[in-house]
Amino acid sequence: QAGLVPHPPAAPPLCRGLSPISMTMAMGRPVKSPSSPFLETMSMEDPGDDSASASMLRASMARTSRPKTEPLWRTHDAKAQKHGQRGTIYWVGKAIMGEDGSLTGQRKKGASYHGEWGDNKKEGYGVQVYPSGEKYEGQWSSGLRNGEGTFWAPVGKAKKLRKVYVGGWLNDKRHGRGTCFFKNGEFFQGLWDQGKMHGEGTLRYANGDMYVGDWHQGMRSGKGTLNKANGDCYEGYWLNDKREGSGSFFYAESGKVFVGEWANDLPKAGVYTQASPNPDQAGSVARTRELPRVRLALPTEVLEGALSAVRNARRAFRARSMPVQRLFSDDEIEALAGAFEQAQRQDGTAGLLEIQALCSQLGSEMHLTRLKTLLKSAGFLHGEEQEDADVALGFEDFLRLTAVLLEEEAQLDRSTVEDSASDYLDNYMDEL
Repeated sequence: QAGLVPHPPAAPPLCRGLSPISMTMAMGRPVKSPSSPFLETMSMEDPGDDSASASMLRASMARTSRPKTEPLWRTHDAKAQKHGQRGTIYWVGKAIMGEDGSLTGQRKKGASYHGEWGDNKKEGYGVQVYPSGEKYEGQWSSGLRNGEGTFWAPVGKAKKLRKVYVGGWLNDKRHGRGTCFFKNGEFFQGLWDQGKMHGEGTLRYANGDMYVGDWHQGMRSGKGTLNKANGDCYEGYWLNDKREGSGSFFYAESGKVFVGEWANDLPKAGVYTQASPNPDQAGSVARTRELPRVRLALPTEVLEGALSAVRNARRAFRARSMPVQRLFSDDEIEALAGAFEQAQRQDGTAGLLEIQALCSQLGSEMHLTRLKTLLKSAGFLHGEEQEDADVALGFEDFLRLTAVLLEEEAQLDRSTVEDSASDYLDNYMDEL
């Protein structure tokens, strides 16, 4: 028995099932982390440790010091991040379901893209073919069509591609200068904004008519000229795709011209004259009897009164519908915005008192009674029941109200000048 090697004391029952390091800690031996040099010298410093425990500790140290490897999913994800020039990438179409809800084994037509990538998004130049058969070729940015590009659409049973649009794009919408070829044979060439015709542009209609002028949100608004295929021509102002405001219309067949005010696409008041000889009346007209000449006593006053009546009747509609860019310049809008910000309430609107103060800043002292009348004429108050109610105008509504106010002030100034001139002439004639 004296020659036998003494065995280490058995582990307490609570330490069974623990790792060598945990068991050593449970037996009261000081242990550091596996990477600590204390474990490397522990077998030499502790004579009571046997070779089996030292081997287990060295094996544990080897396992913990083994270099880590990247997970497989990280490697595959890095390979999937497309960047730079790539070959054609295809997207499989959706599975087609049968009437009974089961899969038919067929799929819808998929999509494809060939071009440049950046950070796993389409970036640069590329060609995209959509499941519908439409095709886009041009510039991309952040996965969207941005820059110059051309768009085609399939036509007919043969699905032959027809060019639809050539020009600028912004965030997948037509933007900037471009040309659009419509399906009915019409085409537009001009400026676009967020997918709609906006700014200066020319539209040639299928019947031969042509419009050249301003556009607003896809409609003719502003100053423009419509040349019709039969020779007629309108030149003047438009609003919401209709003739609205001052304008002139030339009738090619009769050679007459109307110059005056238009409302809702119809002439309302103006002067109707013979601009060029009528070819149908080139010969002399036989006279049967002499008719006395009939003339207006005050033709200018009658015309001005008729024009003013049309403008006053359409004032509310024009103030509410006309784009603010036609009412004020950019500098004027910026100046009015600064004044509105100082006078507005906490909710960003202006009431009667705030509007009254703003009118004073514009140089027009206005009583509340006149202000309510002005709000009615501009279409912001309706009926007698709202006279005592407070209003809440945003900045754009304030701009429209200011435009109505300035127009009234200008009309009053013109009336004052005309009255003064009339009084002067009356006094002069009396003296003679």
